[in-house]
Amino acid sequence: MNPPSETNSPPETKGVAAGFVLPRHAESFGRRLRRSLNPPLLWGAFIIFVLALGAYVVPAIWQFGAEIANPREALLPPSARHPFGTDRSGFDIFVRVFHAPRIDLTIVVLGVGLGALIGIVLGVAAGFSRRLMGEASMRLADVVQAFPLLILAIALVSLGGNSLTNVVFVLAFVNAPVFLRLVRSRVLTVREQRYIQAAVALGNSTTRLVFRHVLPNSLGPAVVQFGVSMGYGILTLAGLAYLGVGVQVPTPEWGSMILGGASYITTGQWWISIFPGIFLAFAVFAFNLLSEGIEQAREVHLR
Repeated sequence: MNPPSETNSPPETKGVAAGFVLPRHAESFGRRLRRSLNPPLLWGAFIIFVLALGAYVVPAIWQFGAEIANPREALLPPSARHPFGTDRSGFDIFVRVFHAPRIDLTIVVLGVGLGALIGIVLGVAAGFSRRLMGEASMRLADVVQAFPLLILAIALVSLGGNSLTNVVFVLAFVNAPVFLRLVRSRVLTVREQRYIQAAVALGNSTTRLVFRHVLPNSLGPAVVQFGVSMGYGILTLAGLAYLGVGVQVPTPEWGSMILGGASYITTGQWWISIFPGIFLAFAVFAFNLLSEGIEQAREVHLR
């Protein structure tokens, strides 16, 4: 007997027999999520979550206030009463290092976020504009990036004052050129793709073209860069405070706490600077892990 012809096979049977694989867009949300998760992403998000949670939980339940000093308990070593010791003013270091992310993360998120927004808008505009405007924006970005980031930030904060608002705008100013260059280069690549040319041929307006096709396919590298810039932003903020031009005492901030204990390391009071330095390093490390995890997740979806 002849085997049944292929035309008589049920469609679903043929699909299985042929090794049919569902297209990427047919995957469930849960499966796409599992494919995106990776150790750097999970560990980075976990550390950031712990720091953010501790910034509100620890000061609420701890017996000492973050901005309340007790001079009679100054320079005490770590103990059960003060797990991280106290500084020269009598501040409890334990509660202050946990409280610091309230200030650090808020300022850096606002500053880098504003810089990313400005850079993305200018990058898209430069990518779609005439050559003169695009070149002018890139030369302006080159001028800003010609200066070391920390040196430029110190100069701008010194001119505008030590207010937190000014620090936010300074972080935005020094980060915007990074996103401008990144997004513009990506837009120049995306706009030459065939599906963009097809959308133009179908009569799509520039606004629809940007928001429907260009931005979704250009923001991936900017999202990765956001995590990297957050790490640099935390270091910049700490550097400003360490040099005395950023957040000032008694506001809890890792950089100013490191500065407050720098002169005591040689006399044996190591805990004043060491514990804030450890937390600062963990925060920067976490954002670097997060950006690496996002990059790996992007690569999975692009395969």
